[in-house]
Amino acid sequence: MTINQIICRAASAYPDALVMEYWDALREQPRENIRSGDMLAEFIVNELFSTFHEEASGGDQLAEAVQVMQSAADDLQAVAHALANIDREREREAA
Repeated sequence: MTINQIICRAASAYPDALVMEYWDALREQPRENIRSGDMLAEFIVNELFSTFHEEASGGDQLAEAVQVMQSAADDLQAVAHALANIDREREREAA
């Protein structure tokens, strides 16, 4: 499995495949100084690239990519949950 294959698969699931705006497939590395404004797409590229180990088996590469993305998703979900509960927490404190 190559890093291009992993990035392309991630892009296929991301809205408008914007992940590819942050990826240079010819150089097999993140593009520099992109000002597209989708920091989540940029984050995905950078995380997948920085955790990719060429010498690892395809299965290990995929497992690492899944783990990194799942961890990020869990963190984002925790932040969304905390923000969604601000009003409830304020109501409890006021009572």
